[in-house]
Amino acid sequence: MLQTFLFKKDKSLQTDISRAEMLAAIHDKDCLLWVDLESPSEFESECLVEMFNFHPLAVEDCFSDHSQPKVDDYEEYLFLVTHAVTMKTNEETSREELGTLELDIFFGKNYVVTVHKIPIKPVAQVRELIRKKPDRFAGKGTDFLVHAVLDNLVDSYQPLLNQYEDRIDNLEKEIFNNPPADFISTVMQTKEDIFYLRRIVSPQRDTVNYLTRVPTSFIRQSHMIYFRDIFDHLQRIHGIAEGFHENLSSILQAYFSYSSHKLNEVVKHLTVLATLTMPALIIGGIYGMNFTNMPELDWRFGYPFSIALAIGSSLAMLVWMKFKKWI
Repeated sequence: MLQTFLFKKDKSLQTDISRAEMLAAIHDKDCLLWVDLESPSEFESECLVEMFNFHPLAVEDCFSDHSQPKVDDYEEYLFLVTHAVTMKTNEETSREELGTLELDIFFGKNYVVTVHKIPIKPVAQVRELIRKKPDRFAGKGTDFLVHAVLDNLVDSYQPLLNQYEDRIDNLEKEIFNNPPADFISTVMQTKEDIFYLRRIVSPQRDTVNYLTRVPTSFIRQSHMIYFRDIFDHLQRIHGIAEGFHENLSSILQAYFSYSSHKLNEVVKHLTVLATLTMPALIIGGIYGMNFTNMPELDWRFGYPFSIALAIGSSLAMLVWMKFKKWI
């Protein structure tokens, strides 16, 4: 689906323009054109090459899966690869895990082209904002529009971070409160998600940092501060992800230590039980040999004496263990 937004010289907004109007707007330096390609068809994809004359390598990156965040300077425009985040359900485990949505941005002096294979909420929010408040973007330039898209995209990370923060808090509480059987797999899946988040945020942070540090003709100096603000947000997100990763490592260590402690307690109780029953086993073994010259076998009180001796020996050992503070 192709959606277009055209700000003319008089700052009026026109949407869903024709291809002829798009070609005219590309060569009109006083216009601002935004073309959003969502799940583009083959015909719409050809527009990238025919109308805008984008480099084939950049176009190829748009339709290849899992491109890393980056920025390429093609002199006449900048090409940005960014990622939004979302939660998706793993069909094999039926668990929710982290996923990313790639957003490619072509960024010229009077046009912006965004390409994404599936709907991205931050982009839809900017489209809706332009329809409701076109004056906010009129006359501001393409850099202001790109900032709005990137800012909404980065802001969309926060709800997901809050979700993972709650999940990690619950994992910390479950450690000493009879953790479920799938506790380890849940921790490892969460840790893998956070590692993936760090792997996406880190190059995306470097991409925005490039825009703030390397002067280009596409970003006005007065608008540079807005991109620095996005960089600060990504820096904070990266720090939060680092903290989550450390917390999950600590949770694993605490879980293994607690499991080892519980195992030691079980072994200690079994050892005490075996030690306390040892006198009875020895006494039963001795009197069970049935030798002829064993006076206690014919003794009237032989049986109660052996029982009392076994119980007394076990009690004596129990008192001794408590005195030694072994139990």
